[in-house]
Amino acid sequence: MREKAKPIVKGIEDKFFYYITDNCIKCGLCTEKCPKGAIEFTDDRYHIIEEKCIDCGTCSYICPVGAAKPV
Repeated sequence: MREKAKPIVKGIEDKFFYYITDNCIKCGLCTEKCPKGAIEFTDDRYHIIEEKCIDCGTCSYICPVGAAKPV
C-alpha cells in the first residue's frame, strides 16, 4: 500500500525569494522593474526585502549580469 502524500499548505509549497549577489553592477534596473518595490539600495549595494518579494523572478530576468538569484 502506498503512503499518502502530505497535503500542500497554500503559500508555503514553493515560497522562496531572490537575493542580489556580489556580481551586481549597481545599474538599478531591478529596483525600477520590481512590481512590489522589494528592492532597496543600502550599504552601497542592492538588497531584496524578503517579506515583500513575491518570487516573480522579474529581477533575475531583467538583470544584465545575472546577479539576482533565487534562495
